[in-house]
Amino acid sequence: MEQMASDGVEIDVKPMMMEPTAVAVICAVIAVLATIAFFLFRALRDKANTFLIVGLSDSGKTHIFGKIANKNLEPVTYTSFQENVLDVEIKGKHMKVVDFPGAERLRKQLVEKWLKKERASLRGIAFVVDSSSFSKRARDVAEFLYDVALESGKKIPILIACNKQDHGLAKSSQVIRTSLEKEIGMINKTRAAALTTTDGSSFRHTLTDTGANFSWEDLPKPVEFVECCAVDGASVGLEGIRSWIKI
Repeated sequence: MEQMASDGVEIDVKPMMMEPTAVAVICAVIAVLATIAFFLFRALRDKANTFLIVGLSDSGKTHIFGKIANKNLEPVTYTSFQENVLDVEIKGKHMKVVDFPGAERLRKQLVEKWLKKERASLRGIAFVVDSSSFSKRARDVAEFLYDVALESGKKIPILIACNKQDHGLAKSSQVIRTSLEKEIGMINKTRAAALTTTDGSSFRHTLTDTGANFSWEDLPKPVEFVECCAVDGASVGLEGIRSWIKI
């Protein structure tokens, strides 16, 4: 390629060409790195074999868990203080569904065991909400959900299961979604303000840096909402949860 200099002298400029050997080496390195990344992703994905069901007491978690395990199970209402574990085969892979007790005194155990120590084993978290009493317990639900979303890291998907849709006072998933968004925004704002008045020893991260203007889209993890009911004959069943877990 010829280029005219400012003094009228023609200069022969040759385009930079990479040696074929160098190109081959670079392509080989990229292929190896891509292969390693693929197998690492598969290994981590295979390790993540647990679906965790959480929620406040009386939200209907254990009833949902029981119906997932046995569609013909009769409704039983009681407060559970220990984990229920279901082993299932999904597409030839061994998976677990764990129903964790909703008692407030067990929250620390939930965080330490499942949201920290065993976090890598989690494939998804189903957070069950009692739609019939949501208006009275919206703040409590939001506080618990906030901690679950915060402590579970950036990549574990969360399903908000709006349960007990057979009740006349049940709020729709859209109402619950909007209300929780506002509540979590207020919690964000409150905790962010608290951070500015404490020293490093009591430092705690907030869910996002958007304060009261929190939006579900701010989260780096997918969050879905479904309406459900574990009572036989209800217009809405557990199809949304089953589809999410893929059983």
